[in-house]
Amino acid sequence: MKKLRVEIATVVGCEFIDAARPDDVNLPEGMEINHLCIDRKWHIVVTYLINTYRDVYTLKNTLDEIMKSLRLVENLANL
Repeated sequence: MKKLRVEIATVVGCEFIDAARPDDVNLPEGMEINHLCIDRKWHIVVTYLINTYRDVYTLKNTLDEIMKSLRLVENLANL
């Protein structure tokens, strides 16, 4: 079992930090998503316990969804 941690540092300001939180429901067991405000920028930290190769795909899909949400927020905020 391995614990992976991925941090996404965005150019989006912290005022948008709640934009993706509603999507953080029904996470797979062992996955945690934290939204942080660091230097007035939104950071997203995903940690996940990897037990099988399928878990890697689950993590990848989660990160893809997060990136899609971030692109939408960036476009709406005209950043």
